[in-house]
Amino acid sequence: MPKEPTTVSTEWVRQVVVDAQRIPTPAGAGDYGDAADVLRGIGLIQLDPLTRVSTAQRLTCLTRLPRKHRAEHVDAALWPGHSPVAFESFTKVACVFPLEDWGLLELRRHSVREKYGATLSDQLRQQIREVVAASPRGVQIGTIEKALGSARTTGWNWSAIKSAAELMVRTGELVITARDGVIRLFDLPERALPAEVREAENLPPDQLRAALARRAAGSLAVMTVSDFAHHYHLSKSDAASGTELARLEPLAVPGWKETAYVLPELLDSGERHPGYGPIKEARLIGPFDPLLRDRRRAQRIYGFDYTFEAYVPKDKRIYGHYVMGVLSGTELIGRVDLWRSANELIVNRTYPEAGVPARSVVARAKAASQTLSRQLGTQLRWPNGVS
Repeated sequence: MPKEPTTVSTEWVRQVVVDAQRIPTPAGAGDYGDAADVLRGIGLIQLDPLTRVSTAQRLTCLTRLPRKHRAEHVDAALWPGHSPVAFESFTKVACVFPLEDWGLLELRRHSVREKYGATLSDQLRQQIREVVAASPRGVQIGTIEKALGSARTTGWNWSAIKSAAELMVRTGELVITARDGVIRLFDLPERALPAEVREAENLPPDQLRAALARRAAGSLAVMTVSDFAHHYHLSKSDAASGTELARLEPLAVPGWKETAYVLPELLDSGERHPGYGPIKEARLIGPFDPLLRDRRRAQRIYGFDYTFEAYVPKDKRIYGHYVMGVLSGTELIGRVDLWRSANELIVNRTYPEAGVPARSVVARAKAASQTLSRQLGTQLRWPNGVS
């Protein structure tokens, strides 16, 4: 018989969800030493190339690192020149994952193989693998295209070779664990991944489902089956099965249509009541941060209705081209439209959430922007009268 859900408050949910992200006060030491530690802690970081403020992986990591940490150190920690610490692949979008989690994503790779594997010929697979194998450090996509006499990829106009290589990454036939600057290097899993990491993919499917559910619950803290499925782009049935196999504790949250789940030990934490806290505790949350990347989840937990408007026509935008949330305590109290130009971080405008005093939001947004500006190595330009 299914276990009766424990009822918890929405305030408790917000508290434990933010706690799981281990976002420090700007002046605090924090729990993470570098970006690789952040990645191991939160399990995945979404990638996005837009640099209006900074790249997605830098913003996600900087939010969880102390004020003294610099943006340029993020990529060096995620893609060090020596032994790899991460691999790049896809949920529905491009993400970077801790190397130790390779085995956990076998469910996703198997699904892609089943659906798309037959679209690649064995001959093309072998040709691509031969080019990759000839370079001990892995190769750029341009090198593969040149070796096979292909047209070159430009922007989103992918060549047939790039499309094939990217599919091989999704199926696990190739892996990306290193970069040359910002350029990704395609490599062979048997060469780039330690044996013990690769062996984990051979665990029974149910064991992988349960382990992946526990991994997701450790990062998301409170999750529905839909949250879990979205996080790793799993089928709803795989997500439901993993949740059950992991023996997660069911929760009833007021206003939620679905049952939520947590790791059993999380229920031992006491009820706490969040507040805005001191001004210095505000941090900016990027549009692809784990707290915002699932827009429906952010709405459900924080009442924060977020739309990424970079690709919305300018005259139809409500808030701005690149808007970050303002996290103070356990509340998303507002948003900031900002951009980086040369050595300046420029704030265009701040927007308070309904019911939050505008002056309070402006003060906290300015403090949070100063922290990010310092991490980016820029000067903050806060125009007079900005609101």
